[in-house]
Amino acid sequence: MPTHRLHVVTGKGGVGKSTVVAAISLAAARRGARVLAIELGELGGTCRILDASPAQPGTITPAAGGVRVAYFDGAAALAEYLTRRLRLGRLAQTVIEHPLYAAFVGAAPGLRELMAIGKVRDEFVLQERWDVVVVDAGSSGHALEHLRMPTAAESTFASGRVHREAAVNAALLRDRASCSIHVVALPELMPLREAAHTMRSLRELDLATGALFVNRCVPPAPPGVDALLDRIDAPVAARVLRGARDWEVIQERGIADLEADLFVRALRLPRLQAADDLARARALDPQVAEVLG
Repeated sequence: MPTHRLHVVTGKGGVGKSTVVAAISLAAARRGARVLAIELGELGGTCRILDASPAQPGTITPAAGGVRVAYFDGAAALAEYLTRRLRLGRLAQTVIEHPLYAAFVGAAPGLRELMAIGKVRDEFVLQERWDVVVVDAGSSGHALEHLRMPTAAESTFASGRVHREAAVNAALLRDRASCSIHVVALPELMPLREAAHTMRSLRELDLATGALFVNRCVPPAPPGVDALLDRIDAPVAARVLRGARDWEVIQERGIADLEADLFVRALRLPRLQAADDLARARALDPQVAEVLG
């Protein structure tokens, strides 16, 4: 069974991070773990891939492959905090329904992000019902807002309840024994550059940086392919095959440059021709299993 672990996944929009979240979740469940997959923010790709639609924020719903899913919204998490943790009872509902509450939540810098990460920690640490929690943190910029907020709030508030809550959340995101923050890219210039920026930002924040996944990679060409291409007496076929070979060269050069720049080994995920997103996520089991421990 995979070790007790929190996996957080981010990447530039469109790189397939939700597929990676689903793949890690399914792989862990297949190995006997009790798995919760969480989306931060609105209901999105991970729930869709895993064929589940939670009715509201925080509702835990059965999904494909024995995984459970939920999505956590910062405003809803704050409402739950007021109701349960501060024990305001009926007064909490009065506060939540007041027009100033929505304005406060929208205006307070980082409040929703802080509460959403707190909710993730509650499920991972306090509930004691999951062996593995996998978080779809959204696109890189949005994810970094979530991930940097606990440390920022810890330093901003010298004492009190906010400081204590932020400190324990920040400690979890720094704990390499329990947490891994993975970055997903495509083997293309802009996604690779954004992945490099995200990895550097995670390191600067001293967070538990995990794997670098490069998604939709073409397989390596067999030895001697270049000499073979030169002998093909069919212009159209030769042009198509040469284009595929050129794409592989660009891919490998980009990945090699990124690995050298960041001193990491990229985990290549293959380009798949599966029937649907769920089938693709299941097919990535051999590659994502490496991060399960």
